[in-house]
Amino acid sequence: MTYEETSAKQRTERFGMSHLSIEVGHLYADDLARPDALKEEMASAAAWVHGTTEALTKRLGGRTPRVSTCYLVDDYFHQDLPDPEQLIATVSEAAADAGLRIDYLARESSCDRMGSLNLAGLVADRIVFEPPPGTNGSRPQVSDLGWLPNGVPTPKPRGIAMGAPLRWTPPSQNARREHSVFLDVELWNETAKGRRWSCPMLAAVWQLLRLGVLRDQGRRIGVPEPVESLVPAEHGHAPGQRLSGSRFPDTWAEMPPILQLNPRAFPFPAYRTVSVLSVDFLEVEHAVRVICGSVRPDAGAVESIRKSAEREGMTLPAELVDRLTYIFQGPL
Repeated sequence: MTYEETSAKQRTERFGMSHLSIEVGHLYADDLARPDALKEEMASAAAWVHGTTEALTKRLGGRTPRVSTCYLVDDYFHQDLPDPEQLIATVSEAAADAGLRIDYLARESSCDRMGSLNLAGLVADRIVFEPPPGTNGSRPQVSDLGWLPNGVPTPKPRGIAMGAPLRWTPPSQNARREHSVFLDVELWNETAKGRRWSCPMLAAVWQLLRLGVLRDQGRRIGVPEPVESLVPAEHGHAPGQRLSGSRFPDTWAEMPPILQLNPRAFPFPAYRTVSVLSVDFLEVEHAVRVICGSVRPDAGAVESIRKSAEREGMTLPAELVDRLTYIFQGPL
């Protein structure tokens, strides 16, 4: 029985899907030192959200689209973030000033581990790299090396005869369009504290979470936790409002992996994703697409989502990577 057949025979959890998940920002600690820039980024993201939603409405023949928004906080590479209460208030206020709602807020560290689940490791185990014809197998496996190419790297030069100059062979991209754009993606490195995942690897996990295709023994991964479970409704949690009484945990490690800020939000996972990001993330997302294009997700999950979309009259691209869309913004 194949890996895919085993996955397909598992009982796959089903759940509601949005038509579109829009990421309206990816926060680094440095962004908080530029409150005006944060507000400008939110205003620009709001324009894209409104425009994208309007375009999707037309594609759906006038039906109201289910669109959810999300925001990713980098607490993996930066531990010097303000406490959750302060940061959520700052981001929510900037979004509200721009007329934008943030439905879900997620921690990047949860793309590494989600509770007891080694989530990044689970995704890494599903990476399948098939060397193109003509390769000699001298390069170690992705699981051993921690690097994933999108083609054939430059081989070690060899002399054609004693004293003759070495021949150089260029790298070659798989499925290239006349010319190659070769990329070799570092997935992780080993440190004294253990394996440290790369930004592209964690961002790939984040995209797959948003597409709803990740499963653990058929069970859904990444169920958002309502904000009311942390902050009772009677205390309120309006954007920009400082909470009194019950409040968010003191540290990001105590926060849920994915927090649902808007109780009326459409589902977190979606058939397609759009990410509104700074142009600084272009190289990272190129690497993300290489990773997502090599991941073989749970077959039962993929089939369940495909059938759900078909019942709504939608045909999804067969390749997961083709369900990802980006809007890169230059300096504002």
